[in-house]
Amino acid sequence: MQYCFPRQMRTIRLDGKTQKQMSKRTKYGIIILAVLFFSSPLLAQNSQGSVHVNGGLSWVFKENIASGFETGFGFSVPLFNKTSLVFNFGYWKSSVNEEADGLYSGTLSMAPFQASLYYHILESKGFVPYVFGGAGMIFTHIDMEDLITIPEISINQKVNNGVSFHGGAGSLLKLNDHLALFGEVCFLYRKAEGTTTITDMNNGTSTEKFPLNLNSLVLRFGIKYYL
Repeated sequence: MQYCFPRQMRTIRLDGKTQKQMSKRTKYGIIILAVLFFSSPLLAQNSQGSVHVNGGLSWVFKENIASGFETGFGFSVPLFNKTSLVFNFGYWKSSVNEEADGLYSGTLSMAPFQASLYYHILESKGFVPYVFGGAGMIFTHIDMEDLITIPEISINQKVNNGVSFHGGAGSLLKLNDHLALFGEVCFLYRKAEGTTTITDMNNGTSTEKFPLNLNSLVLRFGIKYYL
């Protein structure tokens, strides 16, 4: 619980062209991911795929957003020689300290859905290093701490969902024909937009949009099962 006086607000409205461009980018991102998701079995050169679960730590490159514990799962489909298409679904929460002209104190939830192209640098029976890159959608939610204001005023914030890009490297340690352990580091590029809405029963509603840097570094460890 914290006391809060509304920040000086300015109303910012995007013109129709800008809103339409942002909407198109999000729609195109969803369409591309859906096509990759449903066509991946048709692209596979052999029937052996894999499923995986993982955990790890995430760091957002903003001082007022704390690190969080990530959990995730996914599957992969082999494509060409040393190459596979991997889908990963992740989730983590990070505590947020209030920042001027930015997020209020609370908890930020991030749920990335990533489609990646993995390339095995070396193939062996045991140790397999690899690199990867791709794109995805990040679904974001801010849960603000309780704010004490005068009864006539309420304050809410939201962070928009959108397309992100990522890349990284890692390695597999094969235990047998069906099991492998893996570890990887992933850089996630995401520039988002936040919106603060203040509703005043006497003066109406005002909104302020602000840029939000959600670039992150994620360290993952998991286990993979080959089908």
